[in-house]
Amino acid sequence: MKTQSLARLKMLGVFMIFLGPLALAYLMYYGLSYGGAVRTNDGQLVSPAQPLPDIALSDGDGNSVPSGQILEQKWTILQVAGEGCGDACRKSLDETRQIRALLHRRAARVQRVLIVDGAQPLPDLDAQPDLSVYQGDTAQMSALFDAQQADKPGMVYLVDPLGNWMLYYPPGGDGSALFKDIKHLLKLSHIG
Repeated sequence: MKTQSLARLKMLGVFMIFLGPLALAYLMYYGLSYGGAVRTNDGQLVSPAQPLPDIALSDGDGNSVPSGQILEQKWTILQVAGEGCGDACRKSLDETRQIRALLHRRAARVQRVLIVDGAQPLPDLDAQPDLSVYQGDTAQMSALFDAQQADKPGMVYLVDPLGNWMLYYPPGGDGSALFKDIKHLLKLSHIG
């Protein structure tokens, strides 16, 4: 009787060695939560992602280009300055230039775009060689951003290669949130 109990304990031990880690992994993945949902983004998530309206824009040469054609090529760090590019806008432009430079080899997958209202003058672009500037009526985009309370001057928006607005970053940040998010997305994404 004693040997039979010992054999059963050994069998139970073998099962626990193999099934224990699987059961623990299952519980950790599906059952237990440590302090709530895991959040991997540092910016403000737009859930669900919003497709940006297709508006007519003109480039520096006066050529008309639909915004969908511009925003659906790469990951886009977008700024919209409907009332002109003031101090907050220019500071955000400097931060996004540095963030894009920090991406090194992945920087080719990211573009920086500034859209200003057609009536507003363009900012000084000498220090922004990788910035694409377009002019157009920003009212539709501003209304979309306003609906999410994301319409402050200097706000930075992250747009995926399909033209969907995914994240936004308030002005006055240090830029590390945008850098972490875009680096993470570029690592995981095979589009753009």
